[in-house]
Amino acid sequence: MNTLVGYDLVPEPKILDAALRACRRLNDFASAVRILEVVKDKAGPHKEIYPYVIQELRPTLNELGISTPEELGLDKV
Repeated sequence: MNTLVGYDLVPEPKILDAALRACRRLNDFASAVRILEVVKDKAGPHKEIYPYVIQELRPTLNELGISTPEELGLDKV
């Protein structure tokens, strides 16, 4: 995941889906939320990218029981 974060791009939802499923297999909720935070950070000034990614990942997030940083209130910190 560190290598993926190091690139200057936002990963495709398909890649993020696999990463979130890996976090769930390892029972690592914090890493799953951190992945979503990184996506929001990587989107930068392009405000339409993050909502699109969340929209594409919503079925996976619901299936795995993963909350977004906004749902946890972490976007206000």
